[in-house]
Amino acid sequence: MQNTFLEELAQSLFNKLGKDISSYSVIFPNRRAGLFFNHALRKLIDQPIWAPETMAIEDFVRQKSDFAVPDQLSLVFSLHEVFQKHAPFKEDFEQFYFWGDMLVKDFNDVDHYMADARPLFANLLEWKKLADTDFLSEEQLQLIEKFWKSFEAKPKDAQEKFSRNWNILYPVYQDFRKKLKAEKQAYNGMLYRDYADKLKSGQAKISSQLIFAGFNALTKTEEIIISEAVKEGAEVYWDMDAYYASPENSMQEAGNFFREYAKHSVLGKTFPPKMPNRILEKTPEIKITEIKGNIAQAKFLGQLLSQQALEQPEKTAIILGDESLLFPVLYALPESIHKVNVTMGYPLRFASIYQLMNICLYLQKNKREEANKLSFNHRDVLRILKHPFVGNILGEEVKNKIQQIDTNNIIRLELKDLYFENEMQNQLLDIVFKDGSANYFHYLKTILQYVHSEQIESTEQEFIAEIYKQIDQLEQIVSEFKLQLDNNAFIRLFNRIVQSIRVPFSGEPLEGIQIMGVLESRNLDFEHIYFLSISEDNFPGGANNQSFIPYNIRKAYGLPTLEQRDAIYAYLFNRLLQRSQQIHLMYNSDNSGGKGGEPSRYLLQLQYELGIQSQKVELQRLNQDPQAASPVPITIEKNKAIRAVLKSYNADKFLSASALKIYLDCRLQFYFRYIAGLKERDEVSEDLDAADFGNILHHVMEKLYGVVLGEVLDVNRIYLLKKNIDHLIIEEFAELYGKKNNISAFEFEGRNIIIRDVVKRMVVQILNYDAKMAPFTVKKVEGEYGYAVPLENGDKIRLQGSIDRLDEKEDSVRVIDYKSGGDEVKFPDVESLFDRDDNKRNGAAMQTLIYSYLFIKNQEYDGVKNVVPGLYNGKGLFKSDFSEKLKLAGKELNNAEILMEDFEKGLKEILSEIFISDQAFNQTDKLEKCTYCPYKTICNR
Repeated sequence: MQNTFLEELAQSLFNKLGKDISSYSVIFPNRRAGLFFNHALRKLIDQPIWAPETMAIEDFVRQKSDFAVPDQLSLVFSLHEVFQKHAPFKEDFEQFYFWGDMLVKDFNDVDHYMADARPLFANLLEWKKLADTDFLSEEQLQLIEKFWKSFEAKPKDAQEKFSRNWNILYPVYQDFRKKLKAEKQAYNGMLYRDYADKLKSGQAKISSQLIFAGFNALTKTEEIIISEAVKEGAEVYWDMDAYYASPENSMQEAGNFFREYAKHSVLGKTFPPKMPNRILEKTPEIKITEIKGNIAQAKFLGQLLSQQALEQPEKTAIILGDESLLFPVLYALPESIHKVNVTMGYPLRFASIYQLMNICLYLQKNKREEANKLSFNHRDVLRILKHPFVGNILGEEVKNKIQQIDTNNIIRLELKDLYFENEMQNQLLDIVFKDGSANYFHYLKTILQYVHSEQIESTEQEFIAEIYKQIDQLEQIVSEFKLQLDNNAFIRLFNRIVQSIRVPFSGEPLEGIQIMGVLESRNLDFEHIYFLSISEDNFPGGANNQSFIPYNIRKAYGLPTLEQRDAIYAYLFNRLLQRSQQIHLMYNSDNSGGKGGEPSRYLLQLQYELGIQSQKVELQRLNQDPQAASPVPITIEKNKAIRAVLKSYNADKFLSASALKIYLDCRLQFYFRYIAGLKERDEVSEDLDAADFGNILHHVMEKLYGVVLGEVLDVNRIYLLKKNIDHLIIEEFAELYGKKNNISAFEFEGRNIIIRDVVKRMVVQILNYDAKMAPFTVKKVEGEYGYAVPLENGDKIRLQGSIDRLDEKEDSVRVIDYKSGGDEVKFPDVESLFDRDDNKRNGAAMQTLIYSYLFIKNQEYDGVKNVVPGLYNGKGLFKSDFSEKLKLAGKELNNAEILMEDFEKGLKEILSEIFISDQAFNQTDKLEKCTYCPYKTICNR
């Protein structure tokens, strides 16, 4: 095993300084490197000595200032105050927050890179007048001129929108700095710039007993600070390799910064006479694996680790290109790994507690208070009840509550609707399902305190503590600045703040396998490295360089750009190769989630550059696809158990017309519903589906005509029925939405207002058409008729149907079926009604003829009157030439009895296939039939 960079550094400094090392300070880019450095130094000494002070450069600079650095949220609040004084318009804080956060970062860059803010923020007219541009090179001047030329070419309104904000940025920048200084505060860039200016002007001195180690991409202020220290005698140790940093390898962007510093008048003298060439001389074993899916990567990692002898687990690192992989990776680790150290910030937006807070805020947003009753939307209620924290606290009974809401189709719920018998369970409900609008901070904090008191794993406790801290801090600032936030503004601000928060994990870095992000790997070396999700989308990732300062202006004034960021990532990647023995690089090739699924550009460079030179890069593809290539066909053969169920239709059960229609559509769907007895899933629906719409129409018509059975209905009598329509419709809606016993409490809302009006139009149109047909007598509504159809084996299969309406007019009996959809009345012949291969098979006509068949077979039928099947269909009702009569081969069917011989023959054939033959229950070949099938997930279609 090669020595790590920090071991080499410790060895070099101890050999050179001995016990005097205690009088030096070693400064790193980050804090973590200091811990590993001291660990390496401890191995070299055989007697106690004072350890040198180790620190991150950020801590070193802060020591040199009397100013405090506030958190980002407080800085944005302060900036908002300043901005409001200069802006020609007023902007609420929550609207300002997004780009205020961006502007603080821009000002930070301006100071970190020592840019002159006055000309940088000059507007077009000022730029043309500026004479003092000697500090800019010809290339920089061209960049600025190019930007302003492109600006002049933009539409007038776009120019005005940009100028309105751009023209006040310099006074805002100045006053923001003044305000912070007056309050003894500063952002990082201010601290660095102030210290660098003092060093350059001689107002401050820097110690010679400083060691700067492991730096790569220096800001301008860091460059000045380190250069001034070197002038005093300080030393610099660079962590680099000739493979990417030597002058002849200028195509390697990973070494761009080193080649620049090598030419520096001061820093150039700190470079070693000969650059190490470890990557080519001792190339590690490199395996690049293409894997489809993030979870598959985590599982593959678990397999690799189970095969590795982890005698010194701290020498193994797992680096995550996609931070959301952290928990899948932790769950995939083999049981043999007992100690794990996570060193990375985990985005708070991925935490379950954040999701719960967000749901609770939307619960508050959608709450409604009427007649002193507070109610909540079922969607928000169900999301809360289904949340894992809530489920764990409330126990198994919460499933019954969810089912109750689904089954009863309860749209809005009050707190009393949610109570459990166990009063202890109701404590959480009382906290969550209340009006929190008086103080959203207190509302959320109370929920957090209650959840925190429950037995929840330590990782989640950290998330709870962090989000509590953020809410508490936001509350203090809102109170201090006397901001007014309504629910919508609070939700937007809360989400924007939390989206940017990362929760650091605490652990023992010197023990166990190490899990980290790529930035946390700086200055550290490992024997075995597993780098997951190293795809182009994650590493280096998209151009997320949000800035108010245009690219050309940034580049002209030396502010960091996308190219610099890519060079930093290239360095972080390449330095992993310097001292490792084995590297496993994996990327997700699945592009189904909207991302590219492409390997990172650094993998391709590795393959085509280092791979060719060293022959140590191995490519492989994991032949694992979590998605099924195609659905597996399902066929259910008729066994004894199934035949026993079929036999029950001789006596106990009956088939409906709908059941036969389903069988002709798909035999397997018929099996699921009528043999296996699988119920369709209940779900709450605010908006009616087609079945509910049809049911309401049927029930309203049943109630309208149910009170006039046996009466001869003339035009006037029919028109009088219209006055009951509105009341009957609201009755039906109220019953559907669980308000049967309190109809006055039901209110139409959303799409249901439209559906109500459509139902009314259809009912009115039916009555209008009936008035034209008057006089007639309604004999039955929703009349039940049944008949046992004899088959050739002696079985009698019971058919039963509910006829929507049976009426008499002169010498005819009409069998009426109401259809709310666009069902047709035409069919070519009887055979087509039972032909499952006929794409135009008329299922509605078949059902109406089954009802006619059942009536004809009933004792009520006198055999004298014509039986006229009719469809009142939604599509045809509003046509001027509408007729309810079925049309056989283009002609109106005035008597169904003439078809009954052929119809019964077709009916018996299909019943024989179901109950006598060995025909299996298989899937339909017509996939369009699967679109609305409740069992399609079983078939994976």
